[in-house]
Amino acid sequence: MNKLYLRINPKDMDQFDLVLVRGARIYTSNRDRPMPMVPPPFAMVLRKHLKNARMIGVRQLGFDRVLCFNFDTKFGQYHLYVEVFRDGNIILTDAEDTIILPLTHASYAGRTLKKGVTYQPPPPAMDPHEIELAHLVEMFESSDRDLVSTLGGKVNLGGTHANAVCALAGMEPNIDTQRC
Repeated sequence: MNKLYLRINPKDMDQFDLVLVRGARIYTSNRDRPMPMVPPPFAMVLRKHLKNARMIGVRQLGFDRVLCFNFDTKFGQYHLYVEVFRDGNIILTDAEDTIILPLTHASYAGRTLKKGVTYQPPPPAMDPHEIELAHLVEMFESSDRDLVSTLGGKVNLGGTHANAVCALAGMEPNIDTQRC
């Protein structure tokens, strides 16, 4: 299962589905889908813990592609972490961030995603809003990439924004960063 559908029933609005595609995207849909006769185990755990839950918040972790959906139930609060990057995961935790169940169990260099351990998000990405000029200069001096690649990858702007920054600054995107 790489897709997860959460049925949202807001007050004074029509219901809709929140579609979570593991490692790819999150979107809403009004399309009516038939529910499987036997849901996958992860869906059953979500139904057990989030039945009649109220979504009380959504937040992004830092500048990373990780969203945390906060739910309130009569049994307490739960968090559903959705990692929207390649090899990302969907993880249900309790109020203290102890993993109830991940969509897929995984172990990485700095974190393990399995039942019973505390959820650890991936190492944080650089937030370009918080970069200091001295750090940017240091990045340019040590980069072996051109300007647009350094801005897109190392400064975490992505290709579209990196090209826009170059255009606004009147700089050639493919110049060596040593010349900036």
